[in-house]
Amino acid sequence: MYRFRSTDDLLERHNELENQEIYFAASDELNDPMEGLKDIYWRGDAIVWQNLIKHYLLCLEHVCSLFVLIGEDQPISRKDINVFITESNLPTPEYQKIISEINKKCFAYIDQFIKNIAKKSEPVRREELLFHISILHPLVLEAIFETYENNNLISKRSVSDEYRRIITKTAQNVGTYNAMNGANEALPNIGRSMDALFAASINTLSQLVLITRYNASNSSFVGKNKSFIFSEYPEAFIQEIEKLLYPDWYAACFIADCKNSSIWGHYGEKHRGVCLKFKSKSKNDNAFIELLGMNGLSNSGPMYGKRMHQFHKIDYEKKFVEVDFFGSLGSLPRPVLMKYWYSNENGDRSACADDIFKSEEQWRNKHWANFLHAITNKLKDWETETEYRLILSSTLLDLQSRDSRKLKYAFNDLDGIIFGIKTSMEDKLKIIKIIESKCRKENRKDFKFYQAYYSKQKGIIDHSEMTLLKFN
Repeated sequence: MYRFRSTDDLLERHNELENQEIYFAASDELNDPMEGLKDIYWRGDAIVWQNLIKHYLLCLEHVCSLFVLIGEDQPISRKDINVFITESNLPTPEYQKIISEINKKCFAYIDQFIKNIAKKSEPVRREELLFHISILHPLVLEAIFETYENNNLISKRSVSDEYRRIITKTAQNVGTYNAMNGANEALPNIGRSMDALFAASINTLSQLVLITRYNASNSSFVGKNKSFIFSEYPEAFIQEIEKLLYPDWYAACFIADCKNSSIWGHYGEKHRGVCLKFKSKSKNDNAFIELLGMNGLSNSGPMYGKRMHQFHKIDYEKKFVEVDFFGSLGSLPRPVLMKYWYSNENGDRSACADDIFKSEEQWRNKHWANFLHAITNKLKDWETETEYRLILSSTLLDLQSRDSRKLKYAFNDLDGIIFGIKTSMEDKLKIIKIIESKCRKENRKDFKFYQAYYSKQKGIIDHSEMTLLKFN
């Protein structure tokens, strides 16, 4: 397996070669913005839809309470949306009462709205969900701030006639949508028109959000936090609730063939970097490497140990995996699932929980298979990379810090190093010096250096062993 690295990463900046480290990058550090994309859809009964809206409301209230406390003094962003919050996390009975009041105000408007969505036979996808939530958003915000006023948490607002017209219009929009949604179920052929409406509405919404943020950046009256809460929050929430399905994941990328010039140009620092050649162990037709890293927690802190990591081959043919949101809430403990997602206040259970009750083991196996499918799948445009990747993820360990994602390999598993066509003499000498020290320490005499070159005959970037580089 081959791994391209810049000399900065290997040497002074991160000392990966000296430390024998493999860094696992977050998905947003990878070069493909489609990494890990899942075709998530929402389809379920009134119980789960009601609980989704309740969760939306609870998360939004948490962000609003932050805004009341800090205003525009510190930035508020999607990272402040705590999608793992539940009503059991609320600190006092008074706080629970406030949330109950907000719920009551909201559901007086949107009860029929939820029932109509629950009746839909076709699944709801991201654009449509954003359309729904964007319609509800002004009503929910008004319910939150009106409840704050009634409980003397904020001073009485001076509400303009224009704002009142917006709230009234929003309520009318909810009623209009209820009628349209009923027509959609009665006349299935109208579905395509509805899809066009969703797409056009989201396009318009994205422009309005951009205009609002632009005006906020040039205004002393409308701050960025206010803009985020009033216009950007719905889309941010939909992005964040994906965390309820699967944990964050990190990847270390390798390739099976290091002879592609464009790959050397892109990943090999424009041919100035190097390519590390790793040995792998084979088991059941799969390749593995043993790495040392954090693998548990104890009372005294993190525990470290060695374990085998599989090289997962990237598939460039499959479509993005379809994921049923309500049936894939795998990052939540079962008690939370049952209390806050799969049942209502009357104790009725959602049909979305049936698969878990039927066979939790089978449900979890399918759940994690979908996760692996999503993070080892790329568009066909990338297939020249012949990529393999090591995956790091955990539902228990905090892997957000860069240091927690640096895993150590055994020096004997590093078979050799290929210098790029433009790797500087200075960098080559630094690398050779580090390798010499390690070879002498471990009494190793089989380490190999290679030099990349353009093969005119083959039309590729080939490499040849530098046989004179031996440590006596």
